[in-house]
Amino acid sequence: MTRSNTQPLSKWVIPLLGYLVSFGPLSIDMYLPSLPTIANDLGSSQVTIQYTITTFLFGMAIGMLFFGPMSDLMGRKKLLLIGTASYVISSIGCALVNNGESLILLRFLQALGAAAAGVLGRALVRDLFPLDKAAGILSNMHIISMGVMLMSPILGAYIVTWLDWRWIFYFLSALSFLGLIGIFFIIQEPKINIITKTNIRGYLAVYGECLSNKKIAFYLLANGFSFGGMFAFIAASAFVYIDFFGFSETAYAVVFSSNIAMVIAATFINKVLVSKFTVYKALRVTSATSLSAALMIFIVALFFPKNVSLFIAVTMLYISVTGAIGANSLACLFDLKPSRAGTMAGLLVSTQFIVGGIVSAITSLIFDGSASSLLVTMGICGGLSYLFHLISQRP
Repeated sequence: MTRSNTQPLSKWVIPLLGYLVSFGPLSIDMYLPSLPTIANDLGSSQVTIQYTITTFLFGMAIGMLFFGPMSDLMGRKKLLLIGTASYVISSIGCALVNNGESLILLRFLQALGAAAAGVLGRALVRDLFPLDKAAGILSNMHIISMGVMLMSPILGAYIVTWLDWRWIFYFLSALSFLGLIGIFFIIQEPKINIITKTNIRGYLAVYGECLSNKKIAFYLLANGFSFGGMFAFIAASAFVYIDFFGFSETAYAVVFSSNIAMVIAATFINKVLVSKFTVYKALRVTSATSLSAALMIFIVALFFPKNVSLFIAVTMLYISVTGAIGANSLACLFDLKPSRAGTMAGLLVSTQFIVGGIVSAITSLIFDGSASSLLVTMGICGGLSYLFHLISQRP
């Protein structure tokens, strides 16, 4: 769909769209330093509180698959308002809960709202701007999201230290309410050709067509398990650092943000690899790096499970290349199905959240409070990711 609206766009449109796309990472990373505190305050087990991350990931996956096609049927702005309003309300609900089970449900609803903001924010870029500008705008939005991921754990740690964990959700609610106001007054409903219900069914059938291609399926699985290891880290790292290694919430937030900084650095290195060689060679290099990290993770888990320096080093190496693997995988998928670029992007991101949700759920079940159980899960994910990568390279 392309833009046919001739009205001039507000200068605030691009910053607002980047702001909306950041709701997902903000909702995960700002929340992480408070997990042990929430478990103690609500009298819930670590497993229960870890499930609040698992359900959020599943909510993001379901929401992204739902809101994209539905916006083609109903229009972007209406669904964006509904999704953002649900995020505001569910965030307030998260702040008011008195048990872990209620928090799990409300985090799922919060994720649906975050997914609406994420997928429709990107879709509006395609609608409102010509193709030659859209790519650059999407890149800028990605930089905004990475910046949010870098700072949000530290901000969350300060909130839980100086106020209370519930204020994290009040803060998220206030931020999203500002976004809601921005959508209402700044975003124009693009004049697009609303597709029919028949075309919606055809659009959804494309998912089946793409997934029936084994090469595509293995690319998705390889990338999904790469991110699965990262989401296992997200689910359990706060308990490992704070309860097992004895870090403060602020110290944990700084270490976690260092991982994001490494992801950004690895992304720039990957751009050099792609420019000098090909995206397929870059994917082989980044996948091999991930496998090397997975093997080192197993060694640390078996022989040095209480060495915090080695724990930081091997997990940081693993996490640093996940973004590059995702970018390279998506480029390869675009090459395989150039006419289905939107579908490929949707499948890739949704698979990340689905596999991540499953892995984080398993991590929650087997997590015993030590570093070893987390490391083993990450190592297995890294091994499976490389295995599926090798299979995807078969003719």
